[in-house]
Amino acid sequence: MNSAVISTIVAQALDAYVYEAPAQGSTLGVPWTEEKVRRHLSLLRAALVVPYLQKFELRDTFAQMRRLEAEIVEYWVVAVTAECVEFYDPTSEQFGLAANGPTNGSLGTIGVRGDLVGVFCAM
Repeated sequence: MNSAVISTIVAQALDAYVYEAPAQGSTLGVPWTEEKVRRHLSLLRAALVVPYLQKFELRDTFAQMRRLEAEIVEYWVVAVTAECVEFYDPTSEQFGLAANGPTNGSLGTIGVRGDLVGVFCAM
């Protein structure tokens, strides 16, 4: 797998994305409006980078967070903001979020996984 393949996966995910409002009463809280999702799509497009491999501390679960030495994984970074990094895990074919990890200068996964747009909106 290389950067061009990951770029294609990201482009296809963006092209295929269609907003579907949740059924009334099917969510806790107030669902996002289509307009709010569109704003986040614009922010996502602005945050996209040429994909590159990055090492992350795996910190998705409570057990992983408690480990003194984190398991190190390598994922493709696809979007970067001041707060978080969105990555693509080719093994699970999922996108995820990472933030500054507990080790100085490290990035740690934060347990948010799913589709490209949904993960970005979780930031």
